[in-house]
Amino acid sequence: MIRMDYGADVFYHELAEVSLEGWDRWNAEWPRPLYHEDQFLVLSAGPMSPGGFEYESHRVLTERGYEPERIDGSELARRCPAWNALEYADGYLSPRGGWAESGAVVTQLLELCAEAGVQTRPTACTAFLTDDTRILGVQTAEGDILADEVVVCAGAWTPALVPWLGPTLKTIAQPVLHFGVEDPDDFRGPRFPPFAADIAGTGWYGFPALDDGRVKLGHHGHGYEVNADEKGRVEVDHIAHARAFLAKALPSLAEAPVVGSRVCLYCDSLDGDLLIDRDPDREGLVVAAGGSGHGFKFAPVIGEIVADVVEGRSNPWRERFRWRTGGKSGREEARLQNGRDP
Repeated sequence: MIRMDYGADVFYHELAEVSLEGWDRWNAEWPRPLYHEDQFLVLSAGPMSPGGFEYESHRVLTERGYEPERIDGSELARRCPAWNALEYADGYLSPRGGWAESGAVVTQLLELCAEAGVQTRPTACTAFLTDDTRILGVQTAEGDILADEVVVCAGAWTPALVPWLGPTLKTIAQPVLHFGVEDPDDFRGPRFPPFAADIAGTGWYGFPALDDGRVKLGHHGHGYEVNADEKGRVEVDHIAHARAFLAKALPSLAEAPVVGSRVCLYCDSLDGDLLIDRDPDREGLVVAAGGSGHGFKFAPVIGEIVADVVEGRSNPWRERFRWRTGGKSGREEARLQNGRDP
């Protein structure tokens, strides 16, 4: 999901704003657009009120010159008929948002790296090469690789590679379901934009139908801790939990067949912020992790931040992502209230 909606957190709103400029640039430069600006529907179970995620997101968007369209229950019923408008009395439609084809984006970036002369080695990193204070490279299944700098950008596998960050970073599994629909056009376009349904309170978000008719429903909640190599699993209880949500919110999907399921692995940080910095105790090591389930939308700017850390340049975004091993526990505002999935 590509969105600027971050409650009262203007920092992430501005970072997403710059990222969207990057998505626009990539759409213009790449063989085909991989970011789809289908807008972003943000729904509230009750009237939006100060302090709530939906209200504060709408306020920040408005104050910063955007024009999110307020949508009440009657307007929701008229424009997005798949929704049970009785469940959502308030909300808004943000024109600057949508979704990206994440797998295709990674493939395109890898191709660009290859064109730039970057060498890739599809092998597992098993350990660091080190003396007492400095990281000298990595051990792999195919032999040692010496390096002036080692940058760990391993997502959910980061806690396994840098276990001393265990109190700060954890691998969290979040369930994802795909439902099959008979008429995908009913779940596309302006009638069914990407959505967050009272997300701070419930965790539910979803996407328009793909070309093969699948509708993706995700849960941006507390999840459960796993080892990254375990991959996790979607429990039967979660499917029942999802169908209960659909029965209330999107009744026509309530009995749709589940045609796919998996878990989305987060690298959760203690405070919900990314961590992009040098390890102060191990010279030659930079860690870039802690996406906490909301990092991919920043793909057009994250690389520049990492590169500036490696090369010692200033960057306006890096201060919030400084090295930390403790501090106050917290979450991105879209996850502040929602409870643990059954």
